[in-house]
Amino acid sequence: MAPYHIRKYQESDCTQVLALFTKGMKEHIPTTFRHMLRLPRILLLLLGVPVALLLLYDSWILALMCTFSLLLFLWFIAGYPWKQYVAMCYRTDLADITKSYLSSRNSCFWVAECGGHVVGMVGALPVKDPPLGKKQLQLFRMSVSLEHRGKGIAKALVRTVLQFARDQGYSEVVLETSMFQYGALALYQGMGFQKTRELYIDMLTKLLDFRLIQFMYCLPSIQEAGL
Repeated sequence: MAPYHIRKYQESDCTQVLALFTKGMKEHIPTTFRHMLRLPRILLLLLGVPVALLLLYDSWILALMCTFSLLLFLWFIAGYPWKQYVAMCYRTDLADITKSYLSSRNSCFWVAECGGHVVGMVGALPVKDPPLGKKQLQLFRMSVSLEHRGKGIAKALVRTVLQFARDQGYSEVVLETSMFQYGALALYQGMGFQKTRELYIDMLTKLLDFRLIQFMYCLPSIQEAGL
């Protein structure tokens, strides 16, 4: 028997859900920072500016202080997209999860509970303007606590969304994740999701080579499923 169970979100879960989501997003800041340090333009900045100061002022202390300051600045920049994303979610669907996800039969929000604690979460909303002839459901806010990964919780949450989509007659499930969420990328591709697009959301993410990746899972129609 699984040491967890998946159920619909309740109002009493709100504090734990928000904490889980925020912690999960902040986990990606170090990965983003390391990625930035490998970019040629960033390496040029880290080497060029301190060396220029050293040549101009003949001061190793000034050069080292400059390097330290640049690293602090880059850490801030690495965290900025993630913190902005969390803030945006708090202003939109996570501001009232019940209203956003549970006020219609076409959407839902689930949590994975273990020992009385919320250890995983995922939501699903219908796509407002799907391609002609398609009925799409979008998977949102997938997160599993670090301490409970490797137990099949994330896969079970995705399967819950896929089953919900089948039951509601959706033709496709779509989602968006980032290039730095390696576990999520492996999970979705391993479950049969197909990559459809990579994109940058603004000039900062383009400068940092921070790409978002969109996926799609095609569900068989009722006629196809019966064959």
